[in-house]
Amino acid sequence: MPSGSHDINVKLLALMGIISTILVFALVVATQAWFRYEFQQENKRKYVDVPFAELVVLQESQSAALTADPHYADMDEKDRIVVPIDMAMRGVVEKYGQSE
Repeated sequence: MPSGSHDINVKLLALMGIISTILVFALVVATQAWFRYEFQQENKRKYVDVPFAELVVLQESQSAALTADPHYADMDEKDRIVVPIDMAMRGVVEKYGQSE
């Protein structure tokens, strides 16, 4: 029969318990942080990154109006002509620009 000490190493067990507790706590905190990050990203994708439909339609109509061909604002009156913005800016520069 082998002789020797078969005592329980209490210090080693306590150290393993403390380290295991710290690792489990770190795992719980990391998992919770990851969950909150993914939740935030999902909310951003659902609510923030979705364009407001009425705003998109308004921007498209404004862009179309700025680049439309020259036409009368009111076909009955024919008192005002609507021109694209780049053509209007050229006209203003030609009329009021200072030539050197």
